[in-house]
Amino acid sequence: MRSLREAERDLLAELASIDGAEVSLFEVTAVQLEKSIVDANFSIRTAFAATGFHDYALQPQGNKVLAELSLLTALGMVETKISLYRPNTKAGDPRLWIYELDSLCPEARPRDIVAIVQDGDACVALNLSDLVRSGTGTDAVNPLFRRSTSASSRVATELLKRLREVAATGPVLTSRTGDTAVGFAIETALGIPANSSKDPDYKGIEIKSGRSLRGDKNKTLFARMFDREKSPVGSYAGLLERCGYFKEDGLKYLQCSVVGSAPNAQGLVLSVDYEEGTLNEYWDGPEGTERVAIWELGVLRDALANKHNETFWVEATEIHTPHGKGFSLKKVLHTSTPRLSAFSLFLSDGTVFVDHTIREKPEGGTRDHGMLFRIKAKHLARLFKVEGEYALV
Repeated sequence: MRSLREAERDLLAELASIDGAEVSLFEVTAVQLEKSIVDANFSIRTAFAATGFHDYALQPQGNKVLAELSLLTALGMVETKISLYRPNTKAGDPRLWIYELDSLCPEARPRDIVAIVQDGDACVALNLSDLVRSGTGTDAVNPLFRRSTSASSRVATELLKRLREVAATGPVLTSRTGDTAVGFAIETALGIPANSSKDPDYKGIEIKSGRSLRGDKNKTLFARMFDREKSPVGSYAGLLERCGYFKEDGLKYLQCSVVGSAPNAQGLVLSVDYEEGTLNEYWDGPEGTERVAIWELGVLRDALANKHNETFWVEATEIHTPHGKGFSLKKVLHTSTPRLSAFSLFLSDGTVFVDHTIREKPEGGTRDHGMLFRIKAKHLARLFKVEGEYALV
């Protein structure tokens, strides 16, 4: 599938903000318009399975399922059907077709991007590319989906109370330095032992602490190594050896951000393959562009969902006291429900990026802090549903 244009990305972000809905995409081809067949790519299969709308993995070959679908046309919303099937031929590759797509939407062209929005019950299809051409928005889609109301959980209320109690005692002291100092100080004050667990910190709520909830401050979502077996470069040390750069100390480093919007100074760039269901890292090396690392999108989506189902993003200000360095807790941004449908988009457009953190050690070997999937503080509200923002002092 081709890369989305900026206006198409904006429309997709609007759709992805619908509570409880998943969004999948496919690119229109001339063959699809002629034969009424669309391959159900990774984006479609995972979105359908996530809401229970349809699970191709459980569908026998030769079986066809029909479901109701609302199709947004130039004349408004039209009721039709979507066919979900696995043919007897080949390996029974999952397919779909939207009934009367070519006649109801004669403006559809090859290379257009069509979005399917569904919450397991209601299902809507719309041509993002044509909406851009006509200057039309997605307002007609929103009323078809139920909106959930936010209510703070008992654990969230409890954690907010505890953080306010900690903030009321004054600066939280720490002997640590660097980016982890504030997080370690707050977790220590809450009685949370230091650990490297991938699970949330406080009774299911992840706590992320930093010096700002605004602007270009980096916020770490999770750390995830690429698939060593599938990746051409089979280890982090191997990636350093192949793509790293030397500094004045004569040691090799790979400490940089890699985004999907453009190659960085080291020639590294991310690319999402919606058909294959992978995030790929490419390197523009001396022998040309080559793929060096592969992540499964499903693994990354699960990591985001498990780590950030509910999160407290704590803002703290560094203060120097007679007893040492400390942090004064200021406020909390409370988020939930990561927009998993938009995660692939955000990897493509640079909203979510990968930070490499590896370097050689003088005595041999390497040191790293993991492959960090990060987002700028100003974009947190794009990736998550915001439950509230609370003052601590």
